[in-house]
Amino acid sequence: MDLLTQSIIPFLIILLGLIVLHEAGHYFTAKLFGVKVLEAGVGLPPRIWGFTWRGTDYTINALPFGAFVRMLGEEDPSDPQSLAAQVKWKRIVIIASGAFMNLVAAVVLFAVSLMVPQEVSQGGAVVTEVIPNSPAEAAGLQPGDQILEINGRKAESAQDASYLVRLYQGSDIDFTVKRTDPRTGPEELVIEDVYARWDPPTYTDECGVEQRQGMTGIGLGVRHGQVVPYTAEEKADLQEINRDAFTEYREKLPADAPETCSDGRDFGFFPLNANQCADLDADARTSAAALKNELFPESTAECYQFDPGQDFEPFMRTRSEPPWEAFPNAIRLSFESLIFTRNTVWSLVRGFDTGGPALTGPVGIAQATGEVVEAGGWLPLITVAASLSMSLAILNILPLPMVDGGRLLFIFIEFIRGGRRIDPQKEALVHLAGFAAMIVLALVMTYFDLARWIGGDSLLQ
Repeated sequence: MDLLTQSIIPFLIILLGLIVLHEAGHYFTAKLFGVKVLEAGVGLPPRIWGFTWRGTDYTINALPFGAFVRMLGEEDPSDPQSLAAQVKWKRIVIIASGAFMNLVAAVVLFAVSLMVPQEVSQGGAVVTEVIPNSPAEAAGLQPGDQILEINGRKAESAQDASYLVRLYQGSDIDFTVKRTDPRTGPEELVIEDVYARWDPPTYTDECGVEQRQGMTGIGLGVRHGQVVPYTAEEKADLQEINRDAFTEYREKLPADAPETCSDGRDFGFFPLNANQCADLDADARTSAAALKNELFPESTAECYQFDPGQDFEPFMRTRSEPPWEAFPNAIRLSFESLIFTRNTVWSLVRGFDTGGPALTGPVGIAQATGEVVEAGGWLPLITVAASLSMSLAILNILPLPMVDGGRLLFIFIEFIRGGRRIDPQKEALVHLAGFAAMIVLALVMTYFDLARWIGGDSLLQ
């Protein structure tokens, strides 16, 4: 991964753009209501360049981590042009406008991502495994079932099925599947009340390694419905992925695990005897010998070959939506992103394993940005930006000191107190304490993000 061009620069551009939009909401509503804007800056100080126009300083600053709008008297109502001097509804509009801009940006970005033509898999998702004693087994799902719908929504790929299961986590899910009986042919069935657990239990596989139940705890393994073989390049990439996965798996094997558990068969690595090795052409024989020496130096096999077996790439088609479909779906995606956030927070509060880092900060998001670019190119960054914009909208509306929601909370307290305001110095002190707490939290998250990144651990896998 190119750290600078694939991670840091794209993340900074996205973050800066979203924060500028946020601050633009504050700026324009403040100007609309006659509040004096002292400074509107892009980036954080120290100042690089600026000019003054109509009583406002417009500045470009050195640190490209944000933007800001500094209004007169944010806590002090002594000046009639100050923010604090405005009536409550005007202050609410000015303060909430930043989060509103991020909400609008999220919807627009999600809509753009849906309108831009992109390749998607087709053919649905086929169940490859049903884990014993799982909700899927209890409900009657079977290997070979083709998933058509989940809770009435189409599942056109394995990714769609996984997305929908995670969306409805903590509730019962209805599956519409196509099942083919050799005697009677295909039929469409509805499998009801498959519970998506918050905390999927672990189970021990035949080699004694602890595993988590598939697909967010319902106990399914799935693959794409219609498939074609991997290309040579894709097979090479898969071999590298399986090589790393097998290395991690082997470290977890107990000492008394069967010999076959350490020969790599479940990961696509197959031992060959002398005659089989001799039948390979010269290049393949060299590669097979190198594979054996690298991964299986203690094996009695002559050499090893890699074969992904039944793992295939899906048939792809180009999909895009017209604007009249994209925008309603974008609104749905925006609010579904909130559901995913709620699910993650609820899992953390209850002490459940979310399958990834509990919290991540700017460094973690930058790492994720690079991984998205490396895996899918630049187009998926539109969706990343949309999700990040929605997260900024929610974060800023929460009743926390220093953010917009904290300021709205003080207006609400003022309303409850019959118009009597909290002392401006006390309010400023609360926001200062909140700022300090946010800095400490950001530093802690940055430490763990850097440790994970330097250690080579993926954020998304």
